[in-house]
Order: sequence, then C-alpha cells, then structure tokens
Amino acid sequence: MPIFARSPFIVKIAETTPTPQSGSKLELFLYNGSVVPNLPTYTLSKLIPSPTNITTLYDISPYIREFIKFTSCSASGTATTTPAIEKLNVQIKKYRLNGATYTQVGSPLVYVAFDGYSYYEQGANFDLGNIGLDADTYYYNPTSDAGKIRITNAGVQYRNLTTNTIVNTIAVASTTRDVRRVDTTLQQLGNKVEIVDAQNNVLRTFIFKALNECRYTPVIIDFVNRYGAWQREFFFKASNDNFNVENTEYNLMQTDSFAFDISEGQRKTFNTNGSKKIKVNTGWVNESWNEVLKQIMLSEKILIDSKPAKINTKSTELFKKINTKQINYSLEFDFAYDVINSVI
Repeated sequence: MPIFARSPFIVKIAETTPTPQSGSKLELFLYNGSVVPNLPTYTLSKLIPSPTNITTLYDISPYIREFIKFTSCSASGTATTTPAIEKLNVQIKKYRLNGATYTQVGSPLVYVAFDGYSYYEQGANFDLGNIGLDADTYYYNPTSDAGKIRITNAGVQYRNLTTNTIVNTIAVASTTRDVRRVDTTLQQLGNKVEIVDAQNNVLRTFIFKALNECRYTPVIIDFVNRYGAWQREFFFKASNDNFNVENTEYNLMQTDSFAFDISEGQRKTFNTNGSKKIKVNTGWVNESWNEVLKQIMLSEKILIDSKPAKINTKSTELFKKINTKQINYSLEFDFAYDVINSVI
C-alpha cells in the first residue's frame, strides 16, 4: 500500500495484552535508496490520554514530505525509473510502553510514499493504488512527447486503436517506473494503454489520441497530480502572454539646485524587474476533464513548456455538458521567476 503524503497518514498503536500500554513509540526510517538506515530518521513517542483511552495516533505525512522533491519530468524513453527524490521508502517500527520499558509490536511496516493526496470523501489512509493517472481518454500534440504514466509492480500493453492488436509490451517489474503514454511506432496515431499485473489482468486502461492543431501552438503543462506523479496536458487553443514590470521610485536630488541639469530629472527608479503571465485555453473537452482541472488547480508543482509556474486561477465553474453543450476552460498562470536573473 502506498502512502500519499499530502493527506494525513495515521499510524495507530493501542496494545492491550498482556496489559494495556501506558504509552507508545514510533521509529520512522525514511530513505530514497534501497538501504534502510541503521538509525531512525525520526522517533516519536506519546503517553496514553487516560487509562480508559489507550489509543495513540501518529500522523507521519509531514515528516515524509520533507524528503520528496520535484525538478523536471522524466526524459523520453520506453521505461524510465522514477527519480528517487520523487518518491520515498518508509519503514515503521511500533513500540508499546509499559513502565519504563518499550517493547516492539509486530514486524516493521514497509511502504513507498508519494507526494499525492486523497479526497475528504475517501476517508482516512485511502489507497489510491500503484498507477499514477486516472483512467480516461487523453489528447496530445503528435509533434511533442505525449508524457509518461507512473506505475509500480505492473507492466504495460500498447494496442493499436484501429485493429486493437498489441504492438508492444513492457514486462511487469517490482520497481516504480515512468512509462510512455504512446508507443514510438504509433506517435502520429495514438494508442490504447493497458496496465497489467503478473497474471496479465488489466488493472487500468487509457486511450491516447493524437490531435493536430493547425492554427495555434499548443501549450504543454506538466503538473504533479493527486497521485504525486507528473501528468502532461496540452492546451490546444489560443494563449495570451502578458509582461509586467515592478520597481521602486524615489525623488532625486539635483547635483546643483541653482543651475540644475534638466536631463537628470526629479524621480528615479531602482529594483526594476519583470514578470510574465500566460492565459491558456483547453479547447473543447469532455465533462470528465473536470477532474484534471481540479488536480491542476490543487497542484503545488507546475511547469509550462518546461518553465516553473504557479496558477493564478483560484476559482472556476465545473461545467456540465448537459448545461453548456460545449466545454472550454481558460486558466491563468504566473511564471514563477523574475525576468532579470535575481537568484542569489
């Protein structure tokens, strides 16, 4: 079971035998590689609330998030190991306290953690599974990389959309990998992707279709979705760029107030820098695109054409096809850097 650390992940210790615990301890081992550290990364402990309530609860998500980072999407290729910093291996040891002695409870628990989240309606410690993308139909620009799907303990089958024949497979492996959405032989057409287990049971199905936009240049938006995985979306219709400058102004003293130089002026600016914005349009999309929209707006890591950005749109109507017939979404983003390099 994966951990999705943007939502609380609660570990419970409530031992009653041979006698009720008087407290508990949790040792948390966090590591990006394959070797478990000799010492715990964090040690947490609590006393029980009361003799009639011996349950102790620990939310370990905030500690996990410190160790997960995102830089750029994985490079093109058939199957790429997900960068180690985008996921985290977690081992948990639980202890009960009686008197002054801690005793380990059961065997260590082992998880892989991602920077994803579940919805309130899904309840506590919800398992989103080992596939980092919602099942749906997606459109992509055939002249660009269509993006990747993150999978764990699974394999992939690529099917021709017309004949439904399998054109390529990626074998099941226990590692976490980023696999291509579209097989290289079908880049101009698109394909069906089936994620399968070791028994060749289909776990999830995706449809990817090529869409040629003849008038506008599609804008590529990569964002970290609710699974804590990179997701690539194409905004095919019109985009608008905006440039803004900010500075600080002060009144200027003349060199000679009696015989002043009129070219000096009376006001001057400093700390001048610029910022860029962009407004993009999806083009006509299905009602199911509402879920993609929510995940973009909730994302904390966004790249637009490989440049860091943050979303400006804070509110939007989630359109229903029965009401509006056709659905187009407009989103505004700020590029998350100054035009003049001011990095110290």
